[in-house]
Amino acid sequence: MIFLDVAFVIRRDCPRCASIVRRILDIVPADWNLIFENEVARFIGKKGVPLDSVKADIIVTIGGDGTVLRTLQRAHGPVLGINMGGLGFLSEVELGMVENTIYKLERKEYRIEKSIKLKVTLNGVRQMDCTNEVLIHSDRIAKIRRFGIYTSDNFIDLVAADGVIVATPVGSTSYSFSAGGPIIYPTLDAAVITYLAPFISGSRSIVIPPDQEINIRILGKDQDCTLVLDGQENVKVSQADDIRVSLSENKAEFVNVGRTFFERMRDKLIKNVVD
Repeated sequence: MIFLDVAFVIRRDCPRCASIVRRILDIVPADWNLIFENEVARFIGKKGVPLDSVKADIIVTIGGDGTVLRTLQRAHGPVLGINMGGLGFLSEVELGMVENTIYKLERKEYRIEKSIKLKVTLNGVRQMDCTNEVLIHSDRIAKIRRFGIYTSDNFIDLVAADGVIVATPVGSTSYSFSAGGPIIYPTLDAAVITYLAPFISGSRSIVIPPDQEINIRILGKDQDCTLVLDGQENVKVSQADDIRVSLSENKAEFVNVGRTFFERMRDKLIKNVVD
């Protein structure tokens, strides 16, 4: 009887990441059904499947937060991230914890945590859901843009800035945090709007409840911008485009092996700032 379907996804073109998969294969239980995404398979000589076809009880990613986000967008199953350098806030497991983490999975010493995703439509056409954030920023360096911010067609703010970030609670620890936004506890159903380098320094982030649709309008002529979805996909937009962000019916699922959100926050954010 198969205990778990466990899939492996690595950062693109990363032989070091593949070596961690080999390290894990030396200790995995015999009754696990192992699935390898194509990028992993080409390094370790196994049969692989496209990322879109990966479906598992646990998906182990080796890389950074970009690998986690790419996997959450395209694969199906809760993600456990192993960090291969950088901040890696979404990658809970550091390299020295790999073996101990696998043993915890074998003993069922883990839980699945869910967090919201953002639904994004552009001119009524649904784009990919976002686990971290939706970003609209100026298409030209050092050229601010004017944005009108609405929720459910009610006017909130008119701002001149390099861009606008709409982040989930998970994403509130990422780009939005770097731009001065608040940290939101990951299980809350809310989004935060943060301005990127606003012309008026008094502009502040706004936390929006889940029942409100956010409409961002680019104002004025020759105000071309780029819509960036989770840092993975870029779409050119202009003042003629209708951009709407709301709560998705889909959830991002993460495998937690014991570390609390506040422990990760202290280790990844506060400690790094102090150091």
